[in-house]
Amino acid sequence: MIITIASGKGGVGKTTTTASLAVALAKLNKKVLVIDGDISMANLGILFNMDKKKPSLHEVLSGECNNVFDAIYKHKTGVYVLPTSLSLDGYKKSDIDLFPDIINEVADNFDYVIIDAPAGLNREMATHLAVADKLLLVVTPEMFSIVDAVRLKESAEMAGTPLLGVVLNRVGRDFGELRKDEIEFLIKGKVLVEIPEDENIRHAALKKMTVLEYKNNSPASIAYLKLASIISGVPIDIPVKNINIEKKESFLDKIKKLLRFR
Repeated sequence: MIITIASGKGGVGKTTTTASLAVALAKLNKKVLVIDGDISMANLGILFNMDKKKPSLHEVLSGECNNVFDAIYKHKTGVYVLPTSLSLDGYKKSDIDLFPDIINEVADNFDYVIIDAPAGLNREMATHLAVADKLLLVVTPEMFSIVDAVRLKESAEMAGTPLLGVVLNRVGRDFGELRKDEIEFLIKGKVLVEIPEDENIRHAALKKMTVLEYKNNSPASIAYLKLASIISGVPIDIPVKNINIEKKESFLDKIKKLLRFR
């Protein structure tokens, strides 16, 4: 299965989710290739400590590397990574029109090919939506994130790519967050998992690793394993129902409570 992971806006944790889901699927004995599809603003390789690897996707897209498998590296977690370099020159040389051919060449060798797409709607995103079997949206529980995600979902449907589901990220961080049922109504898609705000994610990123490597029993790690279980259908033996997500009382809830006591 080819899954494009995308978000309407930046800063919602899309790349973190991509890397963490890949590692979680590998833990469930799936053969996973994760691709840094953001060829202009690459970040995925940093989490796998592969941002300086050459050849990278840039070299493949520029024709400097004729064998895509030469640019695929196996990480210690068991995940296979096709990174993109941080080179501006590499980006300028890249031809995104070659991307579908690359996907077709590698897809049959893996159980899952996961593409970390750029934020927003652009030519790169259109290509990544077109080659995918499914779209996985990453959103935060705020209105701007949801509105942008709706536009992205509509674009995917126009490209013939159905929505796999929604990852609701950074839950419990802010005052006045939208609820899961509100988000599902607006997007018209199922929230597969809620990822709680977890400081271990930031600590892991500073060490160039995913949260599952850094602390595999943290709230976010357990949530990502749950996501991998839902997508793959492989059961897991961890108490995923006991993930505690602190829900902050919204302003509207406080008003309603106040009115009840009047």
